[in-house]
Parts: sequence; C-alpha cells; structure tokens
Amino acid sequence: MSHLRDIMQKLGQRHAGGSAPALEITAASSSDLDRHRHDYRQRLRACTPPMLRYEWTWLHQHLEDLDLCSTTPEMLRVTGGRQHIDLLLSEAHAYLQELEAEFRDRDLAPAREAHSVLSGEHAWDVTNATIRAQWGFDGADA
Repeated sequence: MSHLRDIMQKLGQRHAGGSAPALEITAASSSDLDRHRHDYRQRLRACTPPMLRYEWTWLHQHLEDLDLCSTTPEMLRVTGGRQHIDLLLSEAHAYLQELEAEFRDRDLAPAREAHSVLSGEHAWDVTNATIRAQWGFDGADA
C-alpha cells in the first residue's frame, strides 16, 4: 500500500518538535515475495476490468510515492533507509509485472485514469461508494 501520507505525517511531527521513530513499513523478504505475488495474482484474477484499471492507477501512484521517498533524504531516513525503499520498490515492480500479465491475459489495454484512488486501498479494498461509482466497480464489467 502507499505510505506517503504516513511519511508526511511523521515528518510533520518531527518538524513540530517531536522526534518520531522511523516508520515501520515492511517489504516482503525474498522468501515471502513469491507467496505475495501469488496472492496478488489471485486477487487480480477476481477483479473486474474497472477494478484492474483502478489498480493500474493506484500501483503507478504507489511507485511514484516510493520514488519520491528514495530521492528525498528526510523521507528516505523516516522510511527506514535506501535498502528498505529498494525492497519496497522491488516488491511493487513485481506486482506491476503481475498486473501487466493480467491485462495481457484479458486482452485489455492498461491506462492511468484521472479518477480518485485511495492511497491505502487496493481495488479489492475499496468500500467508499463515491470511489466505487467513479470507477464503475458496481456496474458493467467493461
């Protein structure tokens, strides 16, 4: 999930005078990554096309957030350092490969859309009725 909001809040606390500890954002170990990819792939298979398009946009925003963390020294420090961010990026890129494969398997064309996404929610986690309606989760499959 995207952690930029948590990072920014933690940075705000530090600037307000508190010395907050580093965020605990965990990436899959190499031994867990295969299992996580399998679980992610299963979730994608259960998604409707609108959900896949949401996930495509969400995952690209997540990658942008991680890239920002990797290039901003304070954010890098708060998130656990270069090695930790590199693991999170590796995991996100593995998920992107699974998502690309799902689009190919369904003969769908991925594209980022301007609809809202919720930083902490994959497509299958979204319960907000407005977001679901924007993306057409509850409508037709196309």
